[in-house]
Amino acid sequence: MTTHRTTHPTSHPTSHHTRNWTTHRIRHRLIAWSVAATVVAAGCSATGDSPAASPSGTPTGSVSLAPSPASSPSTTIVALPAALVQFGAYTAVPMGDPDSPAYEGPARPTSLTGVQVAPSVREALAANGVGTTLTRQGFVVVPADLRQLHFAYTESAYGGWPVYVTTDAAYHVWHLTFDKILRDIETSALSPRLRTLVSQSLTAAHTQTGQLSGTALADAAARAEQLYQVAAAELGLPVTLGPLARQEKALVDAHAGPATSPLLGTRIDYSLMTPRGHYTRSATLSRYFVAMSVLGQSAFCLPGTQGCSSSDPVRPVRVGLLATRAMLGSSSLTAQWRSIYETTAFLVGLADDYTPAEMLAAATSVAPQWMSNPGPLADDAIVRRVIASLTTTRAVRIDPEKASLRLMGTRFTLDSYVMDQLIAPSVGTNSAGQQRLLPSALDVAAALGSTTARTVLTTSGAMDHQGYREQLAALTSLVQNRPAAEWGGTVYDAWLAALQPVWADHGRAFPDLMRTPAWAAKDLQSGLGSYAQLKHDTILYTKQAVAEGGGDEPATTPRNWVEPEPVAFARLAAAVALLRSGASARHLLTASQVTLLTDVGDVFDLFARTAAGELAGQKVSAADNQALRFIGERLEALWFRTSDGSSSGEPEADTDSAVIADIASGPASVLEVGTGRFDRIYVLVPDDAGRFQVAVGGTYAYYEFAVAAGERLTDTTWRAKLDGGTAPARPSWQSVMMAH
Repeated sequence: MTTHRTTHPTSHPTSHHTRNWTTHRIRHRLIAWSVAATVVAAGCSATGDSPAASPSGTPTGSVSLAPSPASSPSTTIVALPAALVQFGAYTAVPMGDPDSPAYEGPARPTSLTGVQVAPSVREALAANGVGTTLTRQGFVVVPADLRQLHFAYTESAYGGWPVYVTTDAAYHVWHLTFDKILRDIETSALSPRLRTLVSQSLTAAHTQTGQLSGTALADAAARAEQLYQVAAAELGLPVTLGPLARQEKALVDAHAGPATSPLLGTRIDYSLMTPRGHYTRSATLSRYFVAMSVLGQSAFCLPGTQGCSSSDPVRPVRVGLLATRAMLGSSSLTAQWRSIYETTAFLVGLADDYTPAEMLAAATSVAPQWMSNPGPLADDAIVRRVIASLTTTRAVRIDPEKASLRLMGTRFTLDSYVMDQLIAPSVGTNSAGQQRLLPSALDVAAALGSTTARTVLTTSGAMDHQGYREQLAALTSLVQNRPAAEWGGTVYDAWLAALQPVWADHGRAFPDLMRTPAWAAKDLQSGLGSYAQLKHDTILYTKQAVAEGGGDEPATTPRNWVEPEPVAFARLAAAVALLRSGASARHLLTASQVTLLTDVGDVFDLFARTAAGELAGQKVSAADNQALRFIGERLEALWFRTSDGSSSGEPEADTDSAVIADIASGPASVLEVGTGRFDRIYVLVPDDAGRFQVAVGGTYAYYEFAVAAGERLTDTTWRAKLDGGTAPARPSWQSVMMAH
């Protein structure tokens, strides 16, 4: 049966019943997730030796799904076919011991006496509180309003100061690279495939409507066809809209917020169909975004789920069955659907709601001939048996009370699952009777190991909600016990894995300045800045959590530094390799894109090698030091190569790196996370000659805030707020790393 949430216990947060319910819910749903992750990861690790696992293999007209053993009597998870989960090569990089081996570098000075400071840097340190904060905690972050991160590095070779390459710099390069590769794949491959899929599905649906005219299935067939009409119209394909399709398209184009779908009769948040992220860059990307949203946000709800009509509870599924019949009715159409779904699954993740492939398998198990003769679908009892077959294969894990079939559904991701488990009704009310209706990105950081995030969540009152601590403990354990190789199941997961090192506690294996609360705040921001970029880049695909309810002159060639986080840099290099291998296997990369990924991987290898040597107290090689000296120019070149060029060859839409993404929805508001303009960081570091120096680098400026529902921000509107001085204040926990 479909897993449903029970909201009753949340109204009695202190009752014995609620405690039992919370414990049961944690155990049941985390077991379900862990089994699913295990099954999917096992499939992802398959080699490409088998013809069936080849992305270019010939698909069949039907997609079979083989069940795997359940870990408990109430939970059964279905594995996707090997062809849908054989993704790419990933080299797992384990976390190191935070205390061993001990850091071999010299102890940090407590004053600037004898410290090498370039003249221009000395001027910056003279500002109110900057120099004193630097000497007190070993570093200081100074707001700089830099629109590009490489601006923090390009002048160092000529200004005479050593660079400090932050994890922020590497994360930002990865964001630029991933986002460029993704939008190029979407423009050159996925958008044309989607046009073909929608066009041919519409033709098949139109034929189906004619065949079923005058039968009990006529209305459902007409609705399925009109859904494809809306998607086709959003892609700019020539199409005549039916009466319900015209109403539906008007809501889509108005981005109207939550409303009842004229076609499906279910509630849809049409504001989610507002092009955001990089999808505002071109008409092609905008059309792709909206059409994919039509297919992904249009939910064929299951009877008894939240918002599903009680007057005709099986109609949405019946429409979904006929939409599936049109989309997967031939081997060529199945191949088109699979080529889009499987590619995006590799990049981001598997759909959380039920897919057409799963619906096809469930319906075939009940009515083996339904694809050739859909007549049995007119029987409500048959449809209910199909639903029972579908829902016993696996559970929907994010918003299970809204479980549905979706033609191109949004994806299950670990972070969305974490946030969904830490808002109502997964956690109860606080002492004031208030529900937690919006999560925080801090929830994700805490589950992935950030002690600072936990402290902030405690201060903010999140921990006061009934069941929150228990849920977070269970989620943290799940993350900690996840096998290292499973982080390579998708590129998205590999990105999350690269954030873990900066959120982990730092012990004696790291320089003393990295063991302070101030540095922990810097690390929290570094990870969250990158996380905001991850959500920005994948905003179309990821499923949102939804709640209801003084010194000497510098040397001529200074010793340049990399933030000593070798695991973070190595995991970024592994993510690059995963993207390169998986996308190459699907013939999605051009020669220049392969070269770009190779060059970015080389940069991350340089950072990882240097960082590891620093922790061991080793001197940097002359070659690596020279490469770091001109890292600003290298970062600038990568920025240019990942930009979208205009007819003049100059980048467009890339002159400002500030980005925004909405990541969760509540009844009256949505949660936005974003980056502003980059700041400068000044750090006291050894110079390999027995002295210290002040090195300079760049850091994120991270923002997190709520806006009214229906007012989701785009990059353009966000940058206007930054320019106009109307952006909200940055989170107060960041103040500890600033001059004070």
